[in-house]
Amino acid sequence: MADILVVDDERAIRSYLKGVLTAEGFTVRTARGGDEALEAFREHRPDLVLLDVMMPKRNGFSVCAEIRTIDSLTPVIFLTAKVGEADQVRGFGLGADDYLSKTTSEAELVARVRRAVDRSCAYNSAMRDVRQLKLGNVVVDFDAQTVVGGGVKVRLTKTEADLLWLFAIERGRLVSYDEMVDVLKAGGFDGDSAALYAYVSRLKKKLGNGGNLIHAERGVGYMLMR
Repeated sequence: MADILVVDDERAIRSYLKGVLTAEGFTVRTARGGDEALEAFREHRPDLVLLDVMMPKRNGFSVCAEIRTIDSLTPVIFLTAKVGEADQVRGFGLGADDYLSKTTSEAELVARVRRAVDRSCAYNSAMRDVRQLKLGNVVVDFDAQTVVGGGVKVRLTKTEADLLWLFAIERGRLVSYDEMVDVLKAGGFDGDSAALYAYVSRLKKKLGNGGNLIHAERGVGYMLMR
C-alpha cells in the first residue's frame, strides 16, 4: 500500500490524519515541521506528501518548493486552514497537486489522496511498461539500449535512454528541465540545463531522422512530437 508523509506542527492533527489514513490501508509517517519533513522525504521517498502551510520556522510553501527541487513527480497535497485564492494559486505555482481545507470531510480527503496516489502509480507503471519506440525509420529498444534502422545500429548510453524514455511516456507534452533532472538523478546526474542540452543533442543525432521529432522550447524543456 502507498506510503504517505503527513506534515503538521500540531500533534493532534498528525494523530488524527494518521488514524484516518491508516484505517484506509495506507502506511503513514509523520513530521512535525518543515526541516523534519524534508529529512524524512530524502531518507525514504513517499508516494504522497500531505502538507500543512502554516508552520513555524519553515512553512509549507517553502517545503513544497524544496521538494520540487528534489522530485518533480511525487504528489503534494496542501491540507490547511489557509484556503484563500491567493494561497491556492501560490501553492499550485510551487508544484502542489491539490489544495484542501482542514474542514474537508474524511471521505473527500481519502478520495483525493487515493486519486493522487493512483495517478502517480499509473504513471510509474506506464514508464516501466515502455520497452520499444518507433521514431521515423528507426526503432528504439530500451532493454538493449539500441537504435536500429536505416542500415545502422547505435547504442544509447543509460542517460540517453532514460531521457528518451521520459519523452516517450510524455509524448505530446512539454517535459520541463526539472522533470528531466528528477528522472536522471537516480543515475547520479547533477548537471544543469546546459548539460541536458548536450545530452539531448547527442540523442537526436543517434536517432537520425527520428531525432527531428524532439522539439525544444528554449528555457523550458523538450517535447517528443506525435
